[in-house]
Amino acid sequence: MNEQPTHLNGAAEIREGDILFDCPHCGKSMAIEAAGAGLMVPCADCGRQVQVPIPDASTPAAPVAAPRPFNGAEDPQVLIEQLDAALAMANQQNDRLIAEKEALQERRAFLEHLRVTNATRLEQAARELESIQDALDRTMALLAEIRTEKPV
Repeated sequence: MNEQPTHLNGAAEIREGDILFDCPHCGKSMAIEAAGAGLMVPCADCGRQVQVPIPDASTPAAPVAAPRPFNGAEDPQVLIEQLDAALAMANQQNDRLIAEKEALQERRAFLEHLRVTNATRLEQAARELESIQDALDRTMALLAEIRTEKPV
């Protein structure tokens, strides 16, 4: 995966499925492969760190261009080449989606680990706070007893 974003007017080719976004610091338009979603990358212009946006789930994926149906007038070799190109593009898109799925699964596992770790820590903190509250309650009872005792 190319983790370096390119400017839209740069030399690198922008392909179907790339994420297009603007640098929040300098405003330059950039593009990066879909597998870069969520990563921190340097802006290709100003060099400052930019988080690649994660595409919205409701955003439709760009469709793979389908060849025209064979009508008998076209050269079968041209049709085969078109089908090969469409299949290659579909395979590339499939590979990108598999890589994105694997990255999301790794992120999910990491976040689940953090959730479990933090839940354990929060339970421990709750027990500590309960212990402190019990000590405060006992201290307040002792102070109340002291205040109500009459000097001899």
